[in-house]
Amino acid sequence: MLTYIQKGKVLLKMAVCLLAGGIVGTLLLTLVYCIPVDRIYAGYQSVGQESIQRREGWHRYLVDYDASTLDNNTECLMLKAAATPLPDTGENILQKALRCYTLNAEWNHGMTFQQYEWKGEQLSCDSYERYWHGYLIILKPLLAICTYTDLIYLNLACQALIMFGIMYILLNQKKRYLAVAFLLFWITGMQNVIGMSLDYSVCFYIYSAAVLVLLCCPAVMEKYVYYFLVIGMLTSYMDLLTWPLVTLAVPLLVAVQVKREESPGVGRIVAASLAWGTGYAGMWALKWIIASFLLDGNVLADAAGQFMLRSALTPAEGEVQGVSWFEVLRANLAVLWHGAGAVVIIGAAAWLLAAVIKYRKELKWRAVMPCLLTALFPLGWYLITRNHSYEHYWMTWRNLAISVFALCCIPGSVRREQSE
Repeated sequence: MLTYIQKGKVLLKMAVCLLAGGIVGTLLLTLVYCIPVDRIYAGYQSVGQESIQRREGWHRYLVDYDASTLDNNTECLMLKAAATPLPDTGENILQKALRCYTLNAEWNHGMTFQQYEWKGEQLSCDSYERYWHGYLIILKPLLAICTYTDLIYLNLACQALIMFGIMYILLNQKKRYLAVAFLLFWITGMQNVIGMSLDYSVCFYIYSAAVLVLLCCPAVMEKYVYYFLVIGMLTSYMDLLTWPLVTLAVPLLVAVQVKREESPGVGRIVAASLAWGTGYAGMWALKWIIASFLLDGNVLADAAGQFMLRSALTPAEGEVQGVSWFEVLRANLAVLWHGAGAVVIIGAAAWLLAAVIKYRKELKWRAVMPCLLTALFPLGWYLITRNHSYEHYWMTWRNLAISVFALCCIPGSVRREQSE
């Protein structure tokens, strides 16, 4: 057990790590905002905008499957954030980076709205201070040298290579049950749709990188608190609230499988989750604090109001009361349990049941409890983000794929490698 002094040192190091992350994140954003946007803007006006418009907003690849929905509105927002010529507001480049001015004809994102002329063209934009928009440190440089459609092509190729790499390592390390769990996870979450969306892909790359680090360097779990703190910080910095919970749950479940003789117990699962949550919430709060300090206007108050709305602690416009947790769960389950998706779930359940029955004599609740606990994470997430998860059920349903993955990890938790 850690002494109070040791716990204090850990908390101090976590605070320093958070502060350093906020400073580095701010500097990186400022640097990429120095990139000229001429080529990026031209690409957005031609290939990017046309590609998004052809898919008509929240586009379903399969007309009767909500699970195949692309969030083209957010995808377009990301492209516009990268391509927006900065207005002449009297602010320095650091302040403009924190504002994240985004091409828009309406004032519906942040705290300011600008109409201006750029190279003879009349433009308008509003700000979007609540998020870090850390994806821009990768998106802006890439769009400066290639088009949006090039990125989608490369995205599909990179994800295929990463999935192949994960599977290769798992099979090479004789973790066949974990490999099957990943396959079922990717099938359930419609990985092909994720590959077609830069928006959804952010969390894929974060959890994949975390998993590869665990598989190639399991010693990282000796510092698991800082490891999950950094993952939470990266998620908050890069993601636009798509399915961030996956960046905690998947690495956590892989950590349970990496060294079974040293598997994290429930206490460590809780500690790692708290570290991730501290990184996620703390990094987000840092953006609000830094922006409030350096910009005109109270970004912290604006962000807090949005949190109250998204969590359903404050009713949305037209609602007498906030949406209930049961309504949120039902809406998200309906996407997962639909058509062929239900068949996949039934198949996964049958495989899981057969594996558990086969190795029931090796079943130890202490080994299984981390998987069962992690399978419940999406239920807690829906409670915290009720309004957001209800309005965006066609996107947030993927959190339930975490439960599928967690349960499918059970066979690997009840067996020793030498029995394979």
